[in-house]
Amino acid sequence: MQIANSRNSDRRRFSAQALQLAQMLHDWDPIGVYKGEDQNPSPDEYDDLVSPILIALRANPDPTSLAGQLRDVLSSDYGLSDANDIDEFAEQVVAWSITQRDGSNP
Repeated sequence: MQIANSRNSDRRRFSAQALQLAQMLHDWDPIGVYKGEDQNPSPDEYDDLVSPILIALRANPDPTSLAGQLRDVLSSDYGLSDANDIDEFAEQVVAWSITQRDGSNP
């Protein structure tokens, strides 16, 4: 998975699929931005992960592989040694990706 960066996180350029994934990342909230003390956190905190995840999904990874890639990026870019529920999130994203490929929308 490519390293996340701000150049690939402009919501104005996001497809409907990218916006759905952005919402999934927001709901997952691996670093606790939306559960913390900040009264006004940025709604696009994880948008820099959207493009790398979508690119990784093109290779049809299994959830274990995607979870490993996410661990690497979250460790290198966010300084997380381990994110909560990363395996479950990867399973959710892979299942969502399959429904997107199959043309059905959950």
